[in-house]
Amino acid sequence: MNLHHLAIFQTIAQSGSLTIASQRMHISQPAISRQLKWFENSLGLALFERLPRGMRLTQAGEILRDYAARIFDMERSAAAAMRDIVNVDRGELLIGASNTIGTYLLPAWLVEFRGRHPKITLSVFVGNTEQVADGVADWRFAFGFIEGPLHNDKLKVERLLQDEIVPVVAADAKFLAGKRLGVQSLTTLPVLAREPGSGTRELVMDMLGALNIVPTNVLSLGNTEALKRAAVQGGGIAWLPRVCMETELSGGQLVPLRWPNLAIRRPLNIVSYAGAYASPAAQAFLDVVRVAVKRLA
Repeated sequence: MNLHHLAIFQTIAQSGSLTIASQRMHISQPAISRQLKWFENSLGLALFERLPRGMRLTQAGEILRDYAARIFDMERSAAAAMRDIVNVDRGELLIGASNTIGTYLLPAWLVEFRGRHPKITLSVFVGNTEQVADGVADWRFAFGFIEGPLHNDKLKVERLLQDEIVPVVAADAKFLAGKRLGVQSLTTLPVLAREPGSGTRELVMDMLGALNIVPTNVLSLGNTEALKRAAVQGGGIAWLPRVCMETELSGGQLVPLRWPNLAIRRPLNIVSYAGAYASPAAQAFLDVVRVAVKRLA
């Protein structure tokens, strides 16, 4: 596949216009139109519908747009690696982290790394485990930190440290007041959970499923901090990492739910693309992280 033609396709797909694409690529409009036609003929597919005003992707074009984005992300990653190989104190580093690590552990590591390597540009994406793993697999991130199960055999995993997820409730939770309840009550009690795609949610739901419990009163929230705030307000039972609620536990705002078999131990992991080159900047960051984790042990 001709990468120049693929770049033309991507520019048209992004702009929706031959005129704008020709301006961005500094190619005349007739020339860019001819090259697009050659590209479509070589594929044997129409990539765009020609409209009176602009261009609209066909189904084949939408599929190719996703592949083009990944290919040019990889190209930028390769170019960055070539720049970085000269000197660890230059370049840029893009990493991903799932919510617990990204919110409660990563900030201290970032500050320490920036103190040592102030000329490296750092960009961090914080999302759920699935989003971080996809970003590493698509070469958008040099590596990622995740706290949930990994479902991608392209990636390798390095265990970083161990965490515990504990079911907690507000100290004055009204929905528990005066009631004698057991584990099976979780079927109807209010449960607070992370959103689908979250590694924490997957672990909790798998654990409940093993106990033949299917909660029917679930409120989903998009990050750990929102989940903790809702639990403090008495909104339901929440499974939260210990690392995120030391203050609330010691201050009595949250109390562990002491029913058996409900706590979960899980690894916090580093994920990277199997066999991928690690730039000096990436290696330097991981060295900072490993030293910091040893101090926590």
